[in-house]
Amino acid sequence: MNVKSETVANAKNAASSGGSEGRENLLGRSVPELEKLFHALGEKPYRGKQVGEWMYARGATAFDSMTNLPAALRAKLNEEFGIGVLRERSRRETPDRKTRKVGYEIPGGGIVESVYMSTPSRHTFCLSSQHGCAFACRFCATGRMGRGRNLTAAEIVEQAFRLRGELPPGRSEYNIVMMGMGEPLENYEAVVDALTLLSDPSGMAVPPKRITISTVGLAPQIVRLADQGLRFRLAVSLHAATDAQRSKLMPVNQRFPLEQLLRAIRHHVERTGRRVTFEYILLEELNDSVADAARLVRLVAQLPCKINLIPYNPIGPGKFKRPSPERIERFAEYLRPRVPAVTVRYSQGVEIGAACGQLAGETET
Repeated sequence: MNVKSETVANAKNAASSGGSEGRENLLGRSVPELEKLFHALGEKPYRGKQVGEWMYARGATAFDSMTNLPAALRAKLNEEFGIGVLRERSRRETPDRKTRKVGYEIPGGGIVESVYMSTPSRHTFCLSSQHGCAFACRFCATGRMGRGRNLTAAEIVEQAFRLRGELPPGRSEYNIVMMGMGEPLENYEAVVDALTLLSDPSGMAVPPKRITISTVGLAPQIVRLADQGLRFRLAVSLHAATDAQRSKLMPVNQRFPLEQLLRAIRHHVERTGRRVTFEYILLEELNDSVADAARLVRLVAQLPCKINLIPYNPIGPGKFKRPSPERIERFAEYLRPRVPAVTVRYSQGVEIGAACGQLAGETET
């Protein structure tokens, strides 16, 4: 299959990199923070609100476009500040452009990847929270990178800001899933700060019900999310229904085994009133039998939940294989009358390395 590939940022996206070396980044600051900044600069605080509206509501990538600011102030902002720090270094798109994977260079070096996905009814942005990942899930390309660094809240916000510029004319609604590179709950403060700004009506105004945080199962942070009253949706990477099996696939299970994880999830459901989504990657002859399905039912059927079955996406040489369509359907059919909701999610963008488990900053050398 032909795949469109670019290695140089296009003009639209290059603008928001800001060329801001040595300048302070304003993208990622809340409106109250911008108001305080402008007051400290000797300007009226409402100028900060105006700048926030231009960035978050209108998608402005340059101060010169902020025409309700005095020319002298726009010149000062151009000298001292920038809008964004990420530089687009790679782009791969499916021929129909419904899936687009963008690689951004982050300050200090390294590439993080974000994915734009579209269907006739919805648009979804898959954002990264870390450069690399320390949790080494056996089926995940990011886990092979090892630990990199946490992204800042501003770097997370900027990914959504940049992908929003890809929406077709007349479309403004989109979903955000924290399912890119890294473990979001290990970078807890930055992720929560970013999602708070993304969902703020004076920020990018994404309803919390359209935002999902995915985790490998960091039980204490799941409890913390619930206790803070955060209303974002929760998705948990489960992938096995016994501790022995899950520990082989996901070493994190040795720290937070299923009993502790399920206790945290029940607490989250009770506190938030939201159902949880369980992600379950189907691996041929490893976790895809009817017996595996029966164990999964016993584990989660009493919870208000949705199970997303994800046929394995290849990440290079290894022992894992995607099950046959017949095995996938048999597993799903066993679950459907026994758990609240089941979907089989064939990931978009497999052919460009943009699907679940495939992100790995592939442009790095």
